[in-house]
Amino acid sequence: MSQDQDRQPTPSSSSLPSATYSSQLGSAPKRIRHREDQIESAYALQRDAAIRGAAIWTLIGASTCFMAHHLFPGFRRQTLALKGFLTSGATIFGFVVGADTVLLNYEGQQRSEENLVRNRARVELGRKGIVASEKEIEKWKEEYIRQKLEERRKRREEYEASLLRQEGAATGDADDKSSVPPGNGN
Repeated sequence: MSQDQDRQPTPSSSSLPSATYSSQLGSAPKRIRHREDQIESAYALQRDAAIRGAAIWTLIGASTCFMAHHLFPGFRRQTLALKGFLTSGATIFGFVVGADTVLLNYEGQQRSEENLVRNRARVELGRKGIVASEKEIEKWKEEYIRQKLEERRKRREEYEASLLRQEGAATGDADDKSSVPPGNGN
């Protein structure tokens, strides 16, 4: 029996391809990492919205059943199971609609932001006479981000230098005033 087990191939983690990694060309790993981050943030938004929607619609469903129980004798005669079913239906509705609405809004926002970046990249690459392929757009994004970070770093350095000059001027004025003894001035 142990010989048969030794002969059967066992799948190892190194022989199975990853479900998220699909290409080794270009910047695919970077895009996949970015995509995984987007998936995680979308999941968190969807989960929070689903819980919020379920809570709101549970309250709506339960309060509606409560009011119907006290206002309508026909509804009062219905079983507790039916009233629970109606309340749970409202809960499920809130869960699904809340999550779906937020997710659709999030995806729409992501698409519009990505389209704005891609359009700007196409325009700027077109001005340089470069065909806007995926690889060129990725290069442009990296260069643009690096350029913006450099600008931010320079602004921060200029701001810190101006703060140091202001501190130096403030302490220099205090030194000038303290070097003249009181009463011996003009």
